[in-house]
Amino acid sequence: MKFDFGEVLGRMWKIGWNHKVLWLWQMLPALTAIVFVPFFFLSNPFFLTSTLGPLNEFMSEPWVSIVFGLVTLLAFIPSIFLAVVIQLTTTYGAMKVEKGAEKLAFRELFTESLPYFWRILGLYAIFGGVWMVIWFGFMAFFMFTSIFTFGLGFICVIPFFLLLIPLLLVGYSVLELAQAAIVADDMGVVDAITHGWKLFRINWLGVVLLMLLLYVGMYIVSMMISLPMIFPMMMLPMGMNPMGLNPSSDVSPMISVLFLVFFTIMYMLMYVVQGILMTFFQSAWAVAYLRMNHNLNTPMILEKSSAEAGHGI
Repeated sequence: MKFDFGEVLGRMWKIGWNHKVLWLWQMLPALTAIVFVPFFFLSNPFFLTSTLGPLNEFMSEPWVSIVFGLVTLLAFIPSIFLAVVIQLTTTYGAMKVEKGAEKLAFRELFTESLPYFWRILGLYAIFGGVWMVIWFGFMAFFMFTSIFTFGLGFICVIPFFLLLIPLLLVGYSVLELAQAAIVADDMGVVDAITHGWKLFRINWLGVVLLMLLLYVGMYIVSMMISLPMIFPMMMLPMGMNPMGLNPSSDVSPMISVLFLVFFTIMYMLMYVVQGILMTFFQSAWAVAYLRMNHNLNTPMILEKSSAEAGHGI
């Protein structure tokens, strides 16, 4: 099978740019920042030391910390479901465009992708569970080695951390292919994982290069956009206690409140940027899966473009 990176990236751009409704789905986590980020700061003891007296006394009550913990725990469960829905609708939308759809509707993406929800959730649960077992097992081995060798084993174990990089790369690639298989071919979870692994084995070089290309590209773009936003946040220590001022002064609370507002806005903007980039990311995997699934028996031939491939024949 011919895997044209130019075609995949071109289709990725057209899908992501022409169907901005997918951006909205990926931006949904930013809406949670409106509620939870201010709540997080107001419940943070470091932030409370520089807030106004009455608010400080109220938020320092023990029951406030308990409520904060419960709200955080309760918010964690819906956030998992929301994350699954976001990835599902984006993949489903990209698949739908590739199969001929000219327009995508926000509500239709949700309703039409619902039949795949529990399978996608199970897929993420399996991969997340396996990764947690590997990670905790590795950390346990690392701790016992360090204890019994009085810290000398730390140096010997560090290179094993490098093994997690290719393992994570392969695992995430199979996860993306399995997710696309569930949506595109209506497979079950186990069948999708098997099929994703089969595609990876046949086309491992192209899949790895695609993953690296997407991740490096996303990292560079996100850093270029996010760094100017992050820089003002580095002023947090100064904002909490500027120039060594007493926390009871009028300046420190004012700067702290301004920082809270600014941080919330920047937090949401970074989610927006991340959402746009993830739209292109998921679209690329949807397109790549459809191309790779065209002929499983033919190994992938890497090409920069169809035109260059034609000249090489």
